[in-house]
Amino acid sequence: MTGRRWIRTVGAAFVVLSTATAVSAQQALPEALAGLDVYIEAAMREWRTPGLAIAVVKDDAVVYARGFGVRESGKPGLVTPETRFAMASNSKAFTAAAVGLLVEEGKLGWDEAVCEKLPSFQLHDPAATRALTVRDLLCHRVGLGTWQGDLIWYGSDRSTPEVLERVRTLTPYFGFRDRYAYCNLSFIAAGELLATVSGEPWGAFVERRFFQPLAMTRSSTSIRALEGVEDVARPHTLIDGKIAAVPYRNLDNCGPAGGINSCVVDWCQWMRIQLNDGMLGDVRVVPSAVIREAQSPQNLVRPTSARLKALFPSSHFFAYGLGWFLQDYRGRMMVSHSGGMDGMLSLTVLVPEEKLGVVVLTNFDEQELYQAIPYRVIDAFLKAEPRDWSAEFLQARREKEARSKAARPAADASRSRPPLDLDRYAGAYRNAALGEARVAVEDGKLRLKVERNAGLHADLASKTGDLFEATWADPFFRTSPIPFRIDAVGRPVEFRFSVRPDFVDPMEYVFVRE
Repeated sequence: MTGRRWIRTVGAAFVVLSTATAVSAQQALPEALAGLDVYIEAAMREWRTPGLAIAVVKDDAVVYARGFGVRESGKPGLVTPETRFAMASNSKAFTAAAVGLLVEEGKLGWDEAVCEKLPSFQLHDPAATRALTVRDLLCHRVGLGTWQGDLIWYGSDRSTPEVLERVRTLTPYFGFRDRYAYCNLSFIAAGELLATVSGEPWGAFVERRFFQPLAMTRSSTSIRALEGVEDVARPHTLIDGKIAAVPYRNLDNCGPAGGINSCVVDWCQWMRIQLNDGMLGDVRVVPSAVIREAQSPQNLVRPTSARLKALFPSSHFFAYGLGWFLQDYRGRMMVSHSGGMDGMLSLTVLVPEEKLGVVVLTNFDEQELYQAIPYRVIDAFLKAEPRDWSAEFLQARREKEARSKAARPAADASRSRPPLDLDRYAGAYRNAALGEARVAVEDGKLRLKVERNAGLHADLASKTGDLFEATWADPFFRTSPIPFRIDAVGRPVEFRFSVRPDFVDPMEYVFVRE
């Protein structure tokens, strides 16, 4: 769950920069980190990022942990190293490691068929369902496209079993095991498999087997644990071109794919065992075989753009392990994972050969600063030629925004009268994955309500012909064009839409009149 979107400019009043005190147990600041505070503060102003936290682990010690900026724009609460953020897809490495514990205990096999232990989880193709293994779930090769089907859980009130029950309705974009495509649904299934085999819910298992031995006392697997906690970052996104705070997204129904909340102090403990073969001091938390398997290439990632090669000219391969991205970088293996959810972006980067790890957490989702800072830190420790990653990312974003603006047709606020009376469009429609949607005439205009998701309620504004535009109740969903199809006798028989293909779900959902 990562964000790749454009930047808009906003007033500097949204950003108040302040460096919080470092962790008391820190060593003297390494030479490689000299000037980092100043760099971060300047970059945050350029990116208009309200708050950021960062920590660096080197040689099994926390050598840097700082908070910058504010938890919520316009309010005085400062970000500290203990401020909680949504870790989003950084949670996947925990899920893979948790499954690995069951493998080491002989309760599962990496290449065991999922249907033997979780028969309720089925793909669209029965043959693929029978062949699906535990390893397939954890390395993104089940055939579904990147983020395909995420709207089943994203913002909905469906339970995890209800979400997984609908996966079989999704026609995959690719052949089974044909290629890498990032799939949150397969990690949700891995968490359900874990619960079935262990007899313990995913969240309870992660807390008992990881959080407790690692003393990650500020970390949680549910948004419910944040109730009453003051030191929590507030997510920010762009709404009508302005930075705005938005509610913390409830991810309880997709926890194994992205439900962990944490802070950089706690995350250092997780990075330490990843860099130390599963050991925390003299205590083994994770078997070394699990660490090695998770950090080994399982599924090749085909670079999709020249931009990726331009960013990493020294890299010769990109792959996914089990819950981790992998690539070679300046002659070393680099292990990483990002996380993105409404208003928050984060990145963990590990260089095991250097015993080096960096984590950056941010509370604004229209920026690549969360990527730029870890790479700058890694370069400094590797004594590479200095590179202004933030400036490069910012320039690329501005160029992309300019190209998009030039290609975008002029805004048309006019509304035309649809060719049919509004009540002709009214009725019940159904999609196999998202369920029933009702279109009704309310106060002289069409209103759409998709069941089980309050964010998918919208007023439909008539545009051209039978094309309408939905302004969703969830502001993060923004707007979607909704064309109706009219049959030969002039009756609306279906409509379709997709929601935020850049972040939420690229799939187009077709609703057929019942």
